[in-house]
Amino acid sequence: MRAVSVLSHAHALRVVSSCLARTESGVLATRSKSATESPLLTRNRPLTRRLTVDPLGVLGLFAIVALWWAITAVQVVPRVFLPPPGAVLQAIEENFLYSSYLANYNLGSGGLIASLFYTTENVLLALTIACIVGIALGLSSARIEFVRAVLDPIMLTAGTIPILVTAPFFLIWFGPVRSAQVGLLIVYQTTIIYLFAQRAVTNLDPIYGAAARTLGASRLRILTGVYFAGTLPEVFGGIRIALAGAWGLEAFAELLGAPQGIGRVIQGLATAADTTTVMAAIVVLAGVAVGFDVLVAGMFGFITRWRPAERT
Repeated sequence: MRAVSVLSHAHALRVVSSCLARTESGVLATRSKSATESPLLTRNRPLTRRLTVDPLGVLGLFAIVALWWAITAVQVVPRVFLPPPGAVLQAIEENFLYSSYLANYNLGSGGLIASLFYTTENVLLALTIACIVGIALGLSSARIEFVRAVLDPIMLTAGTIPILVTAPFFLIWFGPVRSAQVGLLIVYQTTIIYLFAQRAVTNLDPIYGAAARTLGASRLRILTGVYFAGTLPEVFGGIRIALAGAWGLEAFAELLGAPQGIGRVIQGLATAADTTTVMAAIVVLAGVAVGFDVLVAGMFGFITRWRPAERT
């Protein structure tokens, strides 16, 4: 047993020494499923394998659209409450780039795309800040007890309180301006990313950190070269979850009060009982959210292409 432990530690030393030497290139070895194969020698997976579309997901999407069409075709629900897909697509086409109709409701003449830009800018701005703050604090708290003792009660409390309950307070504190929506999203996304980053470091095999210390790596080098790179796959999962929930939260914040955005379009047209254009705005926002999720998944897959391919 002692010989096995020595061999395992020696293997970890070789892995970490290679990782620390190649940190600048963004390559980190993960634990190999084979005892004789180093993860650093694992071939990169082809891009087409990382971006493979799930056929069941596509089938489910078509099934939802078909069900929607069938319900409106037989008028199970009156069209004033649930317009058919064709009418929604026509509303998107008529109001996407320019819309005098939206201008009549003081929603701007730039069409749905102008509101989409506002919503997207807020989501991405908040996500960028949340990634910087959440990852830095999460990685630090995982290895520094004082930081964890200070931040855990705050983050756990923020994660326990329903985020929608706090939305009106941001409107009261900041008013119906961009900072109110961005601030709300930062709190929501930072909490998720912090918890994922902290858990990722906890799940990382401590033998890699011990091996790095044996090689004389500093705390900063271990944090960036071992913990940061080694936890990227799990942290990326948290980022995707935070991004997915941010779209609906942003729209809700805009419903409460905002200078523009998809949420404001929905709020303005809901008062006019125009369900067709409201559905058009929702479909456009959903399309953008799905598109960004696919883009982010592909980008994260490319960044972590050094991971060994999953066995089927």
